[in-house]
Amino acid sequence: MTPTKRWNVPPLITPEADSALIAFPPILRQILFNRGYATDAEARAYLNAKPNVSTDPFEMTGMRAAIDRIQYAVAHHEPIAIYGDYDVDGVTATALLVQTLQFLNANVRGYIPNRFEEGYGLNNNALDELKAEGVKLVITVDCGIRSPNEALHSRTIGLDLIISDHHHPAEGDLPPALAVINPKQHGDIYPDKDLAGVGIAYKIAEALLSNPLSDLSAQPFDNAQDKTSAAFLDSLLDLVALGTVADLAPLVGENRVLVRKGLKQMKQTTRQGLFSLAAVSEITLAKVNAGEYRLFTRSALECGGTIKRSAGRF
Repeated sequence: MTPTKRWNVPPLITPEADSALIAFPPILRQILFNRGYATDAEARAYLNAKPNVSTDPFEMTGMRAAIDRIQYAVAHHEPIAIYGDYDVDGVTATALLVQTLQFLNANVRGYIPNRFEEGYGLNNNALDELKAEGVKLVITVDCGIRSPNEALHSRTIGLDLIISDHHHPAEGDLPPALAVINPKQHGDIYPDKDLAGVGIAYKIAEALLSNPLSDLSAQPFDNAQDKTSAAFLDSLLDLVALGTVADLAPLVGENRVLVRKGLKQMKQTTRQGLFSLAAVSEITLAKVNAGEYRLFTRSALECGGTIKRSAGRF
């Protein structure tokens, strides 16, 4: 009889790992070892969903230059466009940065290309259109790392461009943007390379709100005048979880931390769009888990991308 299943049996925990994880029950020690955690510090960081490495956004290459340019644009009321993508990761990343800049009283809009007419990523016609409408700064989310020609076009027409993306860069030079934020780029020292596009957008928001200009008077987008920057960042975590899970980013490291917090935030969300998605999918937000989250958000939001322009979805 020909076997129909191939079992992958992990090796037994090593004596060294068993000793290092002695504070945990034997079965848990084996499970932790199977998942790649062989020290007490790593195990506790995983179980508590707390990273054991630096998560300082300014460790990302290009972050300081990007924040300086964004703050200049906010302070001088320059029109800013957040250029996203039509999948869940791109839509949530766009919404997150638009709302963050609105929180800082910026003149900001979102732009998500038409899937059929414009395709994925930057395109020259869109850049020309934004330039004609007075936009001074374009920030990409979840796209742009493989758009060197479009980045050069942006420079040629006098449109400042910041690229934030999580996809692997192409071989050779990076796009000629004012700043490129991507932990996968060569030489970047940021320890977590698995953030989704919305995760990188969140790191930009963290950097902006951890280093605000003294003359910027932050006003929450929901008119809650007493909302602090920390509370505002927490309010974005449902978007981070949404995009991260739907994009199938690995739920390890900082992603696990952000998604765990995001699922908690989802239980108290005030976003009507999420209530509507949950109702259509017959899911209770108060009890949602990562698996259900991925299924209902990816199917509902990405259906919009197959029909028409996705800008209205955030």
